[in-house]
Amino acid sequence: TYPYSGTTITIGLPHWAKDGGPERLMAALQDPSDRARMKKELSRDRLENNWLTNFTRPENRHFDGRLLTDIAEMRGQEPEDALFDLLIEENLGISTVGLGTNPHTLPAFVSHPAGMIASDAILFGEYPNPRTYGCFPIVLAEFVRAEKHLRLPEAIRKMTSFPAQRLGLPDRGLLRDGFKADIVVFNADTVKATATKADPKQYPVGIDYVVVNGLVVIDDGENTGVLPGRALHRGRSTT
Repeated sequence: TYPYSGTTITIGLPHWAKDGGPERLMAALQDPSDRARMKKELSRDRLENNWLTNFTRPENRHFDGRLLTDIAEMRGQEPEDALFDLLIEENLGISTVGLGTNPHTLPAFVSHPAGMIASDAILFGEYPNPRTYGCFPIVLAEFVRAEKHLRLPEAIRKMTSFPAQRLGLPDRGLLRDGFKADIVVFNADTVKATATKADPKQYPVGIDYVVVNGLVVIDDGENTGVLPGRALHRGRSTT
């Protein structure tokens, strides 16, 4: 639901450089011939649209949230060399937020009968993808309330029972006797996301209560500190 991709920056490096795990990649980053080969295979256009985050070394933290091209200019390097050197300095731990899905195609995907709405998230770093905090409120506020690409019942189905059925989670996704109580109570007139690329760690508004596995985790908008979440396995009921 956001036009931004977000992942570890190493995912964009050539497969051959990673064949052998982190040790192989670290060696490739320090080998002049491997670096030259990677530079030829990387897309400069793709590099120019990436904001980097998750820097841990104090001398690099001021790069958090900046475009790779800007960082390279600050360091007096080509973007590829800046990226390779920073990966070495940060032990491969850099993440990226970049331009991903064309925002004009999102309504078609969201409203298609086969379309389901879900999200993953990488929670470390100062600039996670804003979908980490706002994926589902974006659906309710923009695709339902403002732009009317979906009716509210269909949007809820696409975020709950439809993916649960598709993924083979037999006791999730519906308010039904014998199912696990995973419930979100929200105000359909006010719910919205506040997370942005520049300021992603912002909770949505308009969500009053959240229940996970029958336990209240958000109570009148406040976090209770309870952590009842668990891993779910395809085709298996949870106890």
